[in-house]
Order: sequence, then C-alpha cells, then structure tokens
Amino acid sequence: MKELSLPLNDFADVITGNRIYVDKTKFLLPLIQRKGFYFLSRPRRFGKSLLLSTFKYIFQGRKDLFAGLYIEDKIEWKTYPVIHLDFLNISYKDSTLAEGLKMYLREVAQKENIELRGNSPRDFLRSLIIELKAKYQQNVVILIDEYDKSIIDYIDEPIQASLNRDTLKHFFGTLKGMTADLQFIFLTGVSKFSKVSLFSDLNNLTDLTLKDHFSTALGYTQAELETYFVDYLERESSKKNMPLPELLAEIKRWYNGYSWNGVDTVYNPYSILNFLDDGKFLNHWFSTGTPTMVVKLLNKRYIRDFKDVPFGVFELERYDITQIEKHLVSLLFQTGYLTITEKTEEESFLLNYPNKEVRDSFNYFRVAEYIEGNTSLEELKYNLKTSLFEGNMDLFVENLTILFAQIPYQIVIPNREAYYQLIIYLTLKILGLEIIAEDNTNKGRIDAIIFVPNYIYIIEFKFSSSTKQALLQIKDKKYYEKYLTDNRPICLVGMNFDYENRTVVECVMEKIEK
Repeated sequence: MKELSLPLNDFADVITGNRIYVDKTKFLLPLIQRKGFYFLSRPRRFGKSLLLSTFKYIFQGRKDLFAGLYIEDKIEWKTYPVIHLDFLNISYKDSTLAEGLKMYLREVAQKENIELRGNSPRDFLRSLIIELKAKYQQNVVILIDEYDKSIIDYIDEPIQASLNRDTLKHFFGTLKGMTADLQFIFLTGVSKFSKVSLFSDLNNLTDLTLKDHFSTALGYTQAELETYFVDYLERESSKKNMPLPELLAEIKRWYNGYSWNGVDTVYNPYSILNFLDDGKFLNHWFSTGTPTMVVKLLNKRYIRDFKDVPFGVFELERYDITQIEKHLVSLLFQTGYLTITEKTEEESFLLNYPNKEVRDSFNYFRVAEYIEGNTSLEELKYNLKTSLFEGNMDLFVENLTILFAQIPYQIVIPNREAYYQLIIYLTLKILGLEIIAEDNTNKGRIDAIIFVPNYIYIIEFKFSSSTKQALLQIKDKKYYEKYLTDNRPICLVGMNFDYENRTVVECVMEKIEK
C-alpha cells in the first residue's frame, strides 16, 4: 500500500517516495500547450504548492517523473528556465518585503551563476529573466506561490498590509513589459485583491478561480477519493466496524463540500489525508490556523450564521485590503470558510459553510472569542447539552447565565438584542444539535427551535420584557402546530434577558399536550 503524500508539497518527492499522487495533469495540459499567464485562488493547504511544483518539473523536462500519468505522452518535453518564487520562503518580517525579495532573487541567481543588475526587486527580477533567457535560449517560466502571504499576514495591520501590497504591485508590474521573454506565468494565492490596486500592472492574467473546467483541479473529488485511497478506506471501515457506504457518508459530511462553480465539490486534501492517516474525525484543516481577525470582525458585526448568502463575482474585483470590514463575505469565501453551493445567475451565487468541520469549528471559535473566566467552554457545552436532553430548563438557564457572566463588560453591547441572540445561537450551534433560528411560519417567525432525542423546544426570547408575553405569543400564533405530528414532547419556552445585569432573569416552560 502506497504511503499518503502528507505533508509533502514537492511533486518529485511524492513520486520518488512511492506516495499516492492523485493525477491532476489532465487539467495542466491545455494550459502549458500554449503561451499563457494564469492566476488561481484557493484556500490554504489546498494543494497550491504541489500544483506549482508539478508545473516546475514539467517545464524542466522531467518526463521520467510522469511515467504512467495522463500527460506523459501528450506533450513535447522541452526544458525551460524556471523562476519559482515561493513566498512561504521569502523573509519579510525581520526587514522589509523589498529586501526579502532581493535576497531571494540573489539566491536564485547565485545557483545559476548569474549576476544581477540594478537596485530594486523589480530591477533584479528583470535582470534575472533576461539573463536566464540568454543562458538557456528559451523563454522563462515564472511560478509564484502564495503571492499574497505578506498581505494576509498583516490583515489586522492595514498600513503594513498596504505597504506590502504596493511593493508587490511594483514588483509584478515588471512582468507585463516582458511578455516576449516569458513562456508561462502561474500565480497562486488565497485572495485576489482589487485590480485597481495590486493587479493593475498585471492585467493580462487569466483568472482560473471560478472557471468550470478548473473547478476540480485542486482538492479530491468523490470518485478520486474512492479510487486512489480505497485501501485506506477499507482499513478504516474494518477498524471502525462500519460498513464502507456509511463511512463514506460520514467522511463526506465532515470534509467534502468545497465548490467554485456550485456544481462540482471536492475535499480539502489536508483534512482528508489527515483523517486517512489517523482515522479520527477531527478539525484537521481548521486547527492549522484559527482566523482570529476574521472571528473578531464577525462578532463585531453580529452576523448570526452563513446560510444561502448572496454573492456576486464583482465582489471579488472590489476586494480591498484597506477596507476589509466591507468585504467580509468575500474574505470568508476566498479563505475557505464559505463556499459556493448554488449558481443563481450568470455571475451570482449562494454561499454556505462547506462542511461540518468548518461550520462547527468556526462557530466554536466565535463563541470562544467572547469567553473569559474559569469555566471552560467545553464544560458549558456539556452542561447545556445535558440540560436539554433531560428537559432541565433550570440547569440550562444557570449555564447560560455563567456564559454571559464571562463576557468582558467592555465588549457588551447594551440594548442590542442581536448581540445576545448571536451568542445564544452560536452556543447552541456548537452543541452539535439540530437548531433552526428565526424559523418562518405562516403566522410569524419563531426565535429558535431546538431538536434533541427526547424533546422539541420552541423558544421565544424577550429582552427586559415578560416571559408570559413570550409564551402567549407562541400560543396565539400556534408556532408549534407544524411539529404536532412528531412523537416527541413539545416544550414552549419563554426567556427574558436583563440588559443591565447581563443575565437571564426569568424562564418559563410549558409542555404541549398532544
């Protein structure tokens, strides 16, 4: 059984190490058959580095590495000089991005015994391209990995992010005037910032991000998972004593769902490879980088949940690092926390969480951002879940009170119902229960419905008001009618919050007799 290609990002190491390589070279063939310049945005740990490494060995003429792969006999194997700019290995935190670029280009030039001319990163890049073309008598290939890392790393420091963006704008502008010397450019990153800023001097790139024909070029499709990893799947099926179809359904629920056209879905390679390696349903991808800045922005804007969020392609073109709060949904999409689930019009989509891993983890960290004090979030989760399973509303209210008491008073928003509703809703979501928020009926809108094995809770929240009024509203509008056919007892719950004391001051529950 071949080993998993984790955490390797180098194509040659994967092939020579007898590791599993999911053949994606059919997607690369039409790109390299003609002179072209391309851009692709995908979230972190989605295979971008492996993709560029594959391009590198193709353009270096390493046919030996591609034996048995789709592309092996479909191209004329030529050797081109390749400049591989990997921003994961470019230093800019101890000095400036400009100095980091110059140091990196000097190292490339030294390996090629080339002397660079000029003083700026732009001068160095231009000189390197000219000298490589003269040395090899072939046009130059440019591969740029994670171009935006120096911007994303400073996403909560907009001044430094803007300075780095301007450095990159000037640097990449070199390439536009040298198209006669270039054979191929492929640039990857997490985000695509506004053409007005970063890409204005490099506007001849073909953006593959939302192209149908490239939608599954990165990540694993369901068919690829079941074909290339069948030995690992059967091993896990046996270890877990779970029929293979059931195992596949659970894996899909946890890790599938990423889409860039609303039709084709893929697995995040990092998550699925880690699962196949240790057999544990964990938040593998999410745990590699908690989006603290994004979580803070979300909580600041009181957005409850992300379900069927309208999104237009034009929003990607307007994405500006200096106004990140205005482009929050675009940020979440490009960084992988939201994905396309439906195409509504030619250039419009609906966005949702891709899968259980992202949804549960994201909601967990949003609640955790609020919490201080000695009581852990895990303890609160356990107590809240137990109280609902047992129909113990006193215990439920007690733990909600503990939750609110741990929120620092500096971030409490007085007289903002949305603030309290957000925390309650997110807390209930991370319990792993089925919950519907603001469910619409023909007579009104229910604040929350919670489904547990033994009960259905219909909850109406009031703020500095009366719980009797809350129950009366549920009864008068008969919010419970649509659930009367369910065998579980229905509990009507009225809950009253006190703004000033930040607590639940009253809670009343009645059961519906069927």
